[in-house]
Amino acid sequence: MAGPGAWGRIHLLLLSVSSWSLISAQVVDTQTIQVPENDPIEIPCAAYTSQSGTARVEWKFEKGFSIALVYYDAKVTDPYKDRVQYTPTGLRFSSVTQKDTGKYVCEVLLWTGSGDTSQLSKSEVDLIVQEPDGSPPPTCQCYRDNVLMTSNAKINKKFRNSCSTIDTKTGVLMNEPVTSVDMRDYFCEAQNNVGTSQKSEAIHLEAKNVISYKDMKVLVDSGNARIIDVRLPEEVANGRIANSVNIPVAEVEEALKMDPETFKMKYGIDKPRMDDENLIFYCQRGRRAAEATKIAITLGYTKARNYAGSYKEWSEKEGN
Repeated sequence: MAGPGAWGRIHLLLLSVSSWSLISAQVVDTQTIQVPENDPIEIPCAAYTSQSGTARVEWKFEKGFSIALVYYDAKVTDPYKDRVQYTPTGLRFSSVTQKDTGKYVCEVLLWTGSGDTSQLSKSEVDLIVQEPDGSPPPTCQCYRDNVLMTSNAKINKKFRNSCSTIDTKTGVLMNEPVTSVDMRDYFCEAQNNVGTSQKSEAIHLEAKNVISYKDMKVLVDSGNARIIDVRLPEEVANGRIANSVNIPVAEVEEALKMDPETFKMKYGIDKPRMDDENLIFYCQRGRRAAEATKIAITLGYTKARNYAGSYKEWSEKEGN
C-alpha cells in the first residue's frame, strides 16, 4: 500500500524487537541529520570507538517495511557501492536523493578479549533529505472498527481493555500482548495539511493461525513447508525439525522486512512469499513461535502459522 508522496508506508506492528538476538545492544547515540537533495553527506557511527579488540561492523537502512544492508561482511553492498564509501567512523555518500531518507543503524560487535567476551553497541541516525521547497512531516492516526484511537488507547473508555499504543509520527500501532479484545479491523491514516490524506487498507487482527502436530507431520514429510525455528542457536544445537532454518524470534521482524536478496544472503534460503500457505514458526514450547507468527501476520504474511506444540511435542512424538 502506498503512502502519501515521500512519506513512506503506513504500517501496523504488534511489537518491536531488537536485531541481534544473542547479545543485548547498547544504543549509544541517536540523532537526526537534514541535508539538501543531491548534496554529499557523512553519516557518523557513534557506536564505533578506537579501543582495542576485534570489531565487526554492520550498517542497515530502515524505511517503512523495508530493511536493507548497506555495509555487511566487510564490504559495501551492491546497491550502494557506486556512491558510498565506508570508514570505521561512518558512511560517506557522494550524493543523496529522496529515496535515501530513512534510518541508518550502525551496529558494532566488539570482541574485547579471549574467549567469547563481546559487547554490542549501536547508534542510529535519522536522515532527512530535503526537497527544494521542503515538505511538512505527516501525522498519523489509527482506527479500530472505524473508531478513532488515541495515542494511548487505555485513556479511552472504548479501549479500556486494549493494550494498544500509537506513535502518531510513524503510524506504528503496537499491541502487546494481544488479547481477544484486540481481534478487530484496523487501519491508519496520514496527513500533513498540504495534500489529501492517505489511508491504509484495513487489516483484521486474528490469533488463530495455529497448526497441529498431525498437520505439521504431513507438511514436514512432504518437504513443501517453509519452517522457521525461532529458538536461540544453542537450543537448535540440541535438535531441530528437519528442513527448518534458524531465525531467532528477536530477528524475525527485521528478517521479514528485508528485500529478497538481502534475506537470502543472510539466511541462505529464499525469502517466504506473502501468500505462502506453508510458512510455519516453532520454538521450544510455542510461546516464542506465537510471537513470531503475530509479527509475520502484521507484516502481511496473513497465512503464517504457529506450531503450538513446537519442538517439545515434536521430539516426544518423533522419539528424538
